[in-house]
Amino acid sequence: MAIRELISRSPVIVSPDATIVDASKEMKKEGVGSLLVMEGGSPVGIVTERDIIYAIADDLPLNAKVRDLMSTNLVSAEASTEIGDAAILMTTNKIRHLVVTDKGKVIGVISLRDVARALGLITTDLVIW
Repeated sequence: MAIRELISRSPVIVSPDATIVDASKEMKKEGVGSLLVMEGGSPVGIVTERDIIYAIADDLPLNAKVRDLMSTNLVSAEASTEIGDAAILMTTNKIRHLVVTDKGKVIGVISLRDVARALGLITTDLVIW
C-alpha cells in the first residue's frame, strides 16, 4: 500500500510569521497535530504540538513567531512510497510527521500514527501512541 492512500486531507498550513497562539488555535480548529509552514508558496518547515510544548517549556513568549520554533529539516517522500518504507524513513530520521509529495508538489502530511495504524500496529483509536 502506498502512502498516498493515507492522506485524508490537504495539508493545513501556517505562515512563519504566525504566533504560537495562532498556530495552536489553528491546530485545535483543524484537529491536527502539525502545520506545514509555507512561505512564498514553498514549504519551509513544520511546526508540531511537541514543538509548541517545548517552546513554552523553554519560556518562549506566546507571541513568538512560528519561524522561531518550527523544524526546518523537512523530510518528504513521494506518494508512491510503500508504507513500510515510510515507517523506516520516519524512524531513521526520528520524525513523527512526513510530508508527502507527488512529482515535487506537496499533497499531504502523514503521521507516525497513520503509518502504524495502516501497518496494523494500532487497532483502535483508543490506543495512545
